Amino acid sequence: VEQGYIYPHRCWSCMVPCLIHEDFQYGEVDGKVYTYCSELCKWTHINAFAGEYEGRPTPAMGRFSGKREWETVYHGWTLDKALVDLGFVRNDGKTLMPQPHLHMDDSKMWKLEHVKDLPVNSPLEGFRALSAKEREAAAAKYREGYKIRPI
Repeated sequence: VEQGYIYPHRCWSCMVPCLIHEDFQYGEVDGKVYTYCSELCKWTHINAFAGEYEGRPTPAMGRFSGKREWETVYHGWTLDKALVDLGFVRNDGKTLMPQPHLHMDDSKMWKLEHVKDLPVNSPLEGFRALSAKEREAAAAKYREGYKIRPI
């Protein structure tokens, strides 16, 4: 059921979800598109952490590399397989560590079967797959925000 919620992009600089939709930014570094929560975070990644800043080399500056977003790491997986890989399953091999409640009755606890075959998709990977024109349209729509519709 469509309820109006838009799963947020994640800022590549600070790793916080881009919840202030009107501030959403994106940019390109070394031929790859990244998303940011603000102009400052975009500037940090594109300018401050570049190999050179204002004509000076920046060898001691931080560099963003590796696997930074769980959605991107597990893009294309199913949620049950991702939770197993993350080690979020109890010793019985079927009950999830995180639970949505404090009922310890086994019949009320969430198990892998409850999240089986649910897809994990990265907003960033989907955004990168768009053409430049589609990406700008998607960014404009994202910046509009959303309205929750009760079901």
